[in-house]
Amino acid sequence: MKNIPQIIFFLLTIAGAGFAGVWIGQTAFLMPKQVGIVYKNSKGIHALLHEELHISAQQEKDIEEVEKEYNRLKSLYRAQMRAANMELAQAIKEGGYEAPEIDSIVHKIHKAMGDLQSLSLKHLADMQKILTEDQNKKLREMVVEQLQHNARE
Repeated sequence: MKNIPQIIFFLLTIAGAGFAGVWIGQTAFLMPKQVGIVYKNSKGIHALLHEELHISAQQEKDIEEVEKEYNRLKSLYRAQMRAANMELAQAIKEGGYEAPEIDSIVHKIHKAMGDLQSLSLKHLADMQKILTEDQNKKLREMVVEQLQHNARE
């Protein structure tokens, strides 16, 4: 029984890490509505693509096709995270912080977060096939810059 405060602290740390991971995943790897990176001066992905990368009308059309599957899967992973967080809340409500199912629920949350981050990177790779070499270079630079910026915040 002496370990209960330590167990509670450990579980709160895990839950906090999970919530922090969701936040980091959404801010570091998710572009507003589209690609997966949040830019500090974000005007939205389409404005970014036009202003910074100067995409053509055909490229925009091709990117919109890629967006359909990305948005479908992004919604799925976000729904999985929300459902797992609801499960976590219910498990804590019913069994406390040391309920036996807590660990598996936290793993569900982390899996969905990881899947979402991987999806964002795959989406960037899919877009890479549509963009020119110069556009890809600029996009990579912007992604790296923003990830570094987010890491410093």
